[in-house]
Amino acid sequence: MIIKPEMISGRITKYDLLPLSFLKKSPYTGSKGTLRYRIEREVIPLEADNAQASGEGTSGITVGDKMVRPVQERIVLRVFTWNGPNAFDMTSREDMAVRDFDFSEEALEKIIEYLNEVKDSM
Repeated sequence: MIIKPEMISGRITKYDLLPLSFLKKSPYTGSKGTLRYRIEREVIPLEADNAQASGEGTSGITVGDKMVRPVQERIVLRVFTWNGPNAFDMTSREDMAVRDFDFSEEALEKIIEYLNEVKDSM
């Protein structure tokens, strides 16, 4: 493996995170300086009334022109951040900030920006 300067900088980069294919199956916990973070896939069920009112949950699986099953859930990447030194399981949820991002490749870039903002504010 070739080590690039961005891989050892004080900033969180794409090299610090794992790909979506990993995050689909398992949470990922990392750290940079005193910042600790955990990224996990979360399925959020949508309430039928709220889903229809907001326009969410009205898409579904289609076969030809016919909708087979409406989607009543939203999949997100949930990011927990906290100030170290303790691990996720040893830190009170009140001491963590939580933010949700869409489950997408583009969201990983937004997560990197967010984690760097949190790190800079510590």
